[in-house]
Parts: sequence; C-alpha cells; structure tokens
Amino acid sequence: MMLACMCDLIVAADDAKFSNPVLRMSGVGVELLVEPWELGPRKAKELLLTGDAIDADEAHRLGMISKVFPADQLEEQTIAFAERIAQQPTMSALLIKEAVNQSQDNMGFYNALNACFTLHELNHSHWAQVHENGYPIALEEDGIPNWKEAPPIVNAVKDKVRADG
Repeated sequence: MMLACMCDLIVAADDAKFSNPVLRMSGVGVELLVEPWELGPRKAKELLLTGDAIDADEAHRLGMISKVFPADQLEEQTIAFAERIAQQPTMSALLIKEAVNQSQDNMGFYNALNACFTLHELNHSHWAQVHENGYPIALEEDGIPNWKEAPPIVNAVKDKVRADG
C-alpha cells in the first residue's frame, strides 16, 4: 500500500488487496504515513492497528485507487488509460498535477510526512533502548509474533472483528 500510494494514479486488478502490516510485523509503525490522506483517519487507524487489508473495490470506493480492471485485462486497460492521459497538453497536465500537490502540501501533507518519519525513528530508538542488544524493532518477547508465523493478512470487514474468525 505504501509504495502504491506514492504514484499519481493507481490502477489495480480486481483481485488486488492492499495492506500495511508493519505494526504487527515489527512493532515500529510506519515510515511513510499516507493512509490518513488516502483512506481517512479512522480507516487508516483500523488498517494500521490490525494489519488487515482492503480489496480493490473498497480502495476505489475510498478514493485510494483510480481504476479497477479485470486481472486478465489489467495491462491492456492500464495502457489505454495512460494513453488517454498522454493525449492531454503536457504543460496543462503538469500544472494540474502541481496544483493538486501544492493543495495537499497546504493541507499539511508534507509536514505530516516529516512528523510521521520522526515518530517512526523515535520508535526505533525506543526498541533499541529497551533491548540489551540494541535491536531497533520489537521482538517476540515484546509481544510481536514472529512474522513468519503470524496469521495471514485478512480483509477488513465492517461487521467482524477479524474476517477469518
């Protein structure tokens, strides 16, 4: 999810799933916090605190992704979408993109990213300080399951605590 959200437009296959299970895997938290901007604060908290996933339809409904195509048509449809955009006047398209980026920055996006990374590094420092060996992430003895044995990522479902439970 974190990498996809660095793109201007996100196109996904209809069977795609998006998650950021970093908390349950390391106990550190996110390095690049885009979820509140992409999904809204409450859904961001839910997904980051549980490590659950959302499917492509939910990601589209929330505005995180632009298009959802059948998996067997993903490449063809993505190229057609890109070609449609490429037909627009280059300078106008660049200025629209810059206007949206500046709007995000004026809403605090840039400062939020900086603050998030500072908190992320503070958490690394915390774990390094509490572990005798200086290991900078949570360990099993800290309550984080071994990521190789952790339960699978499941979809976030509105009326269930955990989708497979």
